[in-house]
Amino acid sequence: MVSFIVYTRMLVLGVLYTVPAVLFVLIYAFFVLFNTVKVRRMMRLIILGFGKLMVRVAIAPYVKVITEYEDHKETPQVAIYICNHRSASDAFLVSTVKTVVPAFQVMKGWPMKLPVLGLCAKVAGYFPVTEQSFEETCRKSRELLLGEQAPVFIYPEGTRSGNRSINQFHGTFFRIAKELALPIVPVAIAGNENIPDLKFRIRRGTVMVKVLKAIPAETVCGMSLYALKNMVRNRLAEETRLMDERLDGNDA
Repeated sequence: MVSFIVYTRMLVLGVLYTVPAVLFVLIYAFFVLFNTVKVRRMMRLIILGFGKLMVRVAIAPYVKVITEYEDHKETPQVAIYICNHRSASDAFLVSTVKTVVPAFQVMKGWPMKLPVLGLCAKVAGYFPVTEQSFEETCRKSRELLLGEQAPVFIYPEGTRSGNRSINQFHGTFFRIAKELALPIVPVAIAGNENIPDLKFRIRRGTVMVKVLKAIPAETVCGMSLYALKNMVRNRLAEETRLMDERLDGNDA
């Protein structure tokens, strides 16, 4: 019953938000003479607003989302945010993370094929990392990260674990962080392994998103790819373990 109610709320609110939002972007594009950078940034704001609507309104009566920061100082304007990936809801949950400039996301190919959201994601600069070469991924990343000063959220496990474990990380964006000399910000997400689960059923609960201290670009460039990747994975594994303990304690 909870799943039905939540998905119904998401559908209704999604339609009510998306239709006027897309019309607004079309009008905005006309007034800025279809400037690619400005249109991309506006579309990222629209997608960010959509994510917040889903997290703060659509699921709010049944799922509480808490966002915390290990370092309360301002995060780097341009950085690669590395997230663990337990559930399909991760893409919405990261909308609660404050960034100086609206961020884009890199994901697998199938979300890009969704009728409306997929098109919006393409306009915003999102791209599927699994369907192109490393050189093309690096080129697009350089264009968005350095050219447009837009941070990116990455899920290096490649696919959601569906439980509290963290799969092995792919190294693509760790290589890009080193090549572009960018800081890495680990983002730990816990509590959503069943929100929704692998069969897309939703349960009541609390989800935590915690932004950890940034790893400076100097440190990123000074470490080997293997050491960097494992350090970030280990930090996320330890932090999610502590977050799970907190959540289990609250549920007891």
